Amino acid sequence: MTFQHRFLPTTATDRAELLKACGASSIEDLLIGIPKNVRFDGVLPSGPAQSELEIRRRIRALMKDGRYARNALSFIGAGIYEHMCPAAVNQLTLRGEFLTSYTPYQPEMSQGTLQALFEFQTMVAELFGMDVSNASHYDGSTSLAEAALMAMRLNKDRNRLLVSAAVHPEYVQVLRTYLANLGVELAFVPLDAGVTSLNSLKSLISEQVLGVIIQSPNFYGCVEDLEAVGAVAKSKGALFIVSTPETLSLAVLPSPGECGADIATGEGQSFGVPQSFGGPFVGLFTSKLEYVRQMPGRLCGETVDSQGRRSYTLTLSTREQHIRRDKATSNICTNQNLMALWATIWLTMFGREGFYELAVQNLSKTEYAKEKLLSTGKARLRYAQQKTFNEFVIDLNKPAQEFFEAAAARGIAPGVPLSRFDANDTAGLLVCVTEKKSREDIDSLAQLLRELA
Repeated sequence: MTFQHRFLPTTATDRAELLKACGASSIEDLLIGIPKNVRFDGVLPSGPAQSELEIRRRIRALMKDGRYARNALSFIGAGIYEHMCPAAVNQLTLRGEFLTSYTPYQPEMSQGTLQALFEFQTMVAELFGMDVSNASHYDGSTSLAEAALMAMRLNKDRNRLLVSAAVHPEYVQVLRTYLANLGVELAFVPLDAGVTSLNSLKSLISEQVLGVIIQSPNFYGCVEDLEAVGAVAKSKGALFIVSTPETLSLAVLPSPGECGADIATGEGQSFGVPQSFGGPFVGLFTSKLEYVRQMPGRLCGETVDSQGRRSYTLTLSTREQHIRRDKATSNICTNQNLMALWATIWLTMFGREGFYELAVQNLSKTEYAKEKLLSTGKARLRYAQQKTFNEFVIDLNKPAQEFFEAAAARGIAPGVPLSRFDANDTAGLLVCVTEKKSREDIDSLAQLLRELA
């Protein structure tokens, strides 16, 4: 990635205004007071410029024999992804006022928090191609479960929910917990070559179906045909709900909104939020504007104060804390303020071009990994005919769990054995490759596959 000033992301216009205020026409004008004979006029012996990620890799290599070595390689994804987070994001979010921020009940005292959440909502809604976003949930799984509850409120006379069999198994567990005593029947749409079977969906859809839930990229990394699934759902008046745990994919894939989603949810962990052994994360929730009154959580809005100045306030907040229990849209009693801010800063620093470049790197490195792993002759690519984004399934010649344990003993976590979610799937290994994996890292995994599988 090529950012001219990583820790000072000023534009050319900003720099020109700063120089003008100093009475200078160029940076060199600011150095006039330094005698030319003491200025360094040459090239520092530090080698060519490197990105922050390259510098981190170099430091890690220098520390490989040190006490605090962190050289274990992980190719684990399955809903939590190892993405680049610039050091500036960490530093900014360490500010004390962010760490202690809470619900902005008094807008006159909380303009900074409200503005940050408003910008968070704006970027999330734009990424998902949806009309409106709320100010975050706990994580992607609870966002999806809340979407199901919202669909129930919108389709009160229906009692069946169709869920793709390729939705993350742990998201499904949360969904089951939420719906356990609400009289809603969950039915699962089987797969066809790694993606949701349209023929099966057509046979299951009916006027009793309140909504259809699908994930893309799905749990196996395959890209779903959202537009086709949405058309089937709407043919019987069901709401079309899309879940996107790997939100970086939105940089290169059609957004849920473009594909006709009524409600779209996701996980914001990919936006620089640390993996942290499984949390805390930030749930994303968006919908069409016509359904906004049934959205859970809260919305921050832009308005003007008594003097006509731009300001921010809580526009909609129908949580149990603010409204009678029988009228509340959700029992979620707070949001993920700090994590939402973290994601906002990360998205702002990368910008449109950086966000897209990161996604392209994920695509490119994933395809390279497929090629290298298959060339070993020790693995077969499952769902080879499908397009994938940074995750794919390989079938090994031996139980994947055995290979995982042997590889882990060598300092490499090669992926997620699918037997963890399906005891009968002993050969499958879900492999994830992000921009943080170098060519050498992928080659190391391939060599391990030759030796141990």
